[in-house]
Amino acid sequence: MNNLFDKVFSVDEVKVSALILIFLISSFFGLTMYVLDGDISDNLLTFMSTLIYAIAGINAFNMAKEAISGFNKSKKEGDNDIPI
Repeated sequence: MNNLFDKVFSVDEVKVSALILIFLISSFFGLTMYVLDGDISDNLLTFMSTLIYAIAGINAFNMAKEAISGFNKSKKEGDNDIPI
């Protein structure tokens, strides 16, 4: 089960699990609204898209941070193949 959880959510997303938990609850609520009423409110759709953008933004910033720190680490180790 833990291996499946690691494959579905990256390590960076697990750090912000509150956002993921809120997104899952909102998704379940939206599915319930769709089954009962046949429609999902625009406010809920906007809220869920905001959560998706927040999770994607956090992952993008973490990837940029890893790329910059990897570049600085290779520069400190004496890797002179990359021109500055």
